Amino acid sequence: MDNNVDTSSELLVNTDRVVDLDRLLHYFHSLIFAAKPTEEVPECISDNRKAEEIAITLMETRRALSMAMRGDFSYKVASKGFLAGSLKGLQANLNHLSWMAQRISEGDLQQRVAFLGDFSDVFNSMVEQLAVTLGKLREEEKRWQLVMLCTRDGVWEVNLNLKTTPYYSPHLFGLLGLSPDYTPSVTDWPRLFHPDDHELMALYKRFVYWNDPPQAFEIDHKLLCADGTYRWFFTRGMVLYDPENKKPLRIIGVLADIQDRKEREELYSYRSTHDVLTDLANRLLFDEHLKNGIALAKRARSHVAVVMVDLDKFKYINDTYGHHVGDIVLIEVASRLQKSLRQSDMASRFGGDEFAMILAFGENELQAITKVLKRAMLALKKPILVDETKIFITASFGVSVYPEDGEIPRMLMTRADEAMYHAKALGRNVCVFWKCNNNYTVMRCEKE
Repeated sequence: MDNNVDTSSELLVNTDRVVDLDRLLHYFHSLIFAAKPTEEVPECISDNRKAEEIAITLMETRRALSMAMRGDFSYKVASKGFLAGSLKGLQANLNHLSWMAQRISEGDLQQRVAFLGDFSDVFNSMVEQLAVTLGKLREEEKRWQLVMLCTRDGVWEVNLNLKTTPYYSPHLFGLLGLSPDYTPSVTDWPRLFHPDDHELMALYKRFVYWNDPPQAFEIDHKLLCADGTYRWFFTRGMVLYDPENKKPLRIIGVLADIQDRKEREELYSYRSTHDVLTDLANRLLFDEHLKNGIALAKRARSHVAVVMVDLDKFKYINDTYGHHVGDIVLIEVASRLQKSLRQSDMASRFGGDEFAMILAFGENELQAITKVLKRAMLALKKPILVDETKIFITASFGVSVYPEDGEIPRMLMTRADEAMYHAKALGRNVCVFWKCNNNYTVMRCEKE
């Protein structure tokens, strides 16, 4: 009977120990793995010095690791024993790794780890690969810098995420004549645009308001330079996107000075439509101007006069004084004809000594046209001084009028030509208006 009582009592004590051990293990488990350890400390810990030491060490370990996650390895471990010593060693190693990582980030790629076993091999391999990659990047940077120094173009870049001041290469400042101390923001760009360049402004707004901007673009445009003049530039640019979310990251562009090219193009265009000797409009531009003038007169119910002008006895001047003097005479005739016209009129040279004019006038303005013609005839009658020699020249004029004498350019020019030849037949130095059935109107000009 006594034996049974003793056995039951011993079993009860063992059961209590199992319960305390379960609570103890649960508490240690929370200290190690739980995001927030349990606040209830088992009473059995205070009764067991070893368990209390383990609990304190685990709590210090949590605090030390929590600080280490923030890069702070300064926690002072007060505990002693194997676990505390391991924690101190881990702190020292992590602190040393942090220092080495800082040195590596500053460019010292000679750092190596030799105290962490297999981890050292992985870490050192990573540093070596980083050194190779940075070496290649530095080579690329040197090439890029060399290109930037050698090219005559300017480079700009806008970081859309940081909203910082754009990057401008030194050549870009040189192209615009700007001081490097002045770095215009994106909002300052329109101040540099030509006020009539609506295409450039529209492109700018597409990017500023992100209204369907192009992924790449090319445009010729003018920009205001530091000397107050507008110069022609060519800009080629593209948008760089985030490969993951496809959002725009940066816009990068290259600015090239094309002023010389534009001037050549304008010169070629001008020369294709103007007479080389006299600088008057040539036949090509004359035909275009006449076509447009007739279309405008048709809408406005106004009139257009076509005037053919042929110098009288010009061959005699060439034969007597030479072609050099003949050219001087042609240049002077062109100048006098041009000065006789109004701003809305046009004078042209077809070749040789053959000139033509287009005069626009309203329904009741025929008198104004005759005044222009008389002014031109009188201007040509004045002597031309060449090397102290006075050269006298006259001209025969033939006139046809839209719509009375024809409604298409070719008919008007043919009839003006017929009237001019009739003026030649009348003895030259007269102006003849075409009329059907050879019933021409003749205007002589003895005085203004």
